[in-house]
Amino acid sequence: MDWITCTNSFVTVVDQGSLAQAATKLNTSSSALSKRLSWLEKQLGVQLLKRTTRSLTVTDAGKLFYQRSARLLDDWHQMLAETTSAYGEVSGVLRIGAPLATGSRLLVHYLAEFIESYPNIQVELHTITPGQLPDLNLDVFISRELTDFNSSSYIATRLFDFQPGFYAAPGYLEDKPPIETPEQLTQHNCLLFGTHGHEQEHIFENNLRLRLRGNFTTQNPEALLAAAVAGMGLILVGENTVKKELNKGLLVPVLPELKQPVSSAYAYYPKLDFNHVKTKLFIDFIKAKANPA
Repeated sequence: MDWITCTNSFVTVVDQGSLAQAATKLNTSSSALSKRLSWLEKQLGVQLLKRTTRSLTVTDAGKLFYQRSARLLDDWHQMLAETTSAYGEVSGVLRIGAPLATGSRLLVHYLAEFIESYPNIQVELHTITPGQLPDLNLDVFISRELTDFNSSSYIATRLFDFQPGFYAAPGYLEDKPPIETPEQLTQHNCLLFGTHGHEQEHIFENNLRLRLRGNFTTQNPEALLAAAVAGMGLILVGENTVKKELNKGLLVPVLPELKQPVSSAYAYYPKLDFNHVKTKLFIDFIKAKANPA
């Protein structure tokens, strides 16, 4: 018996919810797992699991041990992968957190090439909510700059800048007077993102403020883009978000000189006692793609 094998067995049992499923995943027997769990509880002097023939319940001590050991095991496996990568192929799981628009509109277009370049890396893409704080269970966390976030546990690096502007479907614009001034935008139907209702104030360069109104609002960026392509109204987004639609002529810029102030997307990743080879490779890759020379 050893600590790492038994702790990994315990974490797998909790993740799988049963000894049988955990045994299948670990390619061992339920009786072998049971012996490892008993050894672990004996060494710790506490009960980690309450087991009956029909159920398995994690004790309070088991929950604490699981939370800490799951992360430590992940760090251990990553450390092994990082160490090995110094002399061979980079491998392991890269867990990325990003808002839905960034994940579905930007990252997915680059991930295929990234995985092709590093075929031994497996990518998990997790959706986060705007403004969410970094999650230690993720290797890299992509977000707008978190101005109120002060943590000595994370490293932050700027990925790329973006400036939201207005876009619309040609069909929406064709039977309307040309839009020549920012003030005219307030008379148009604007498709609004978020939960702040059907009237929102937005700030643009030179401290221009516009109160936009519309009959459609959503927290789903894909639905917002689909509505814009369908000709329901104007959309306020970054150019990279609608690059595909612009290339196909499904959307066109409206008052292209009118932009919101420049914002930046950042990658946050936890400070650890070993190199983040996979994370740094990914960050450098995205920087190169999003900021072509």
